[in-house]
Amino acid sequence: MRFFLSALLFTVSALPALACPAGSEVLVSCSLKGGSKALTTCLRGDQVSYAFGRSGGAADLELQRNVREVNMVPWPGIGRSIWEEFTFENKGTSYTVYYSQARNAGPEAPLDGGVIVEQGGKELAHLRCDAGSVQSSGYGLPLFEAKERAGQVYSLETGSWQ
Repeated sequence: MRFFLSALLFTVSALPALACPAGSEVLVSCSLKGGSKALTTCLRGDQVSYAFGRSGGAADLELQRNVREVNMVPWPGIGRSIWEEFTFENKGTSYTVYYSQARNAGPEAPLDGGVIVEQGGKELAHLRCDAGSVQSSGYGLPLFEAKERAGQVYSLETGSWQ
């Protein structure tokens, strides 16, 4: 049921300019700022894409990186919520996309999400997704498996990929 509702929400709210390319999986996507902005992140093979911009228009920023170039912090298995985040770097600016859900909330519970923009360790913006608009492939993000297929191994002890 959750998949159906997520798919329906994505179909209704997604706009072609910021939709995932054919054959891609949605990682985390949502509307922001009352629907005036959109964020879409996708995985296709070993490529991860990020698009942010005005809803209904072309993306203001599009990034594409190999999975090895995108840092990911997987859920460590503890806490009140299940969450994951991943970061794109671009010319000294980082874009950390995240999602979370209350741990025992049930399949109908909405996801939270957003993007944090930082430069030089300073937060420039923290945009939260509009309530009810978050679509995610959910725990565990297929990005984790794609990084493992690319030969990377995540260490819980160091919190880093080797």
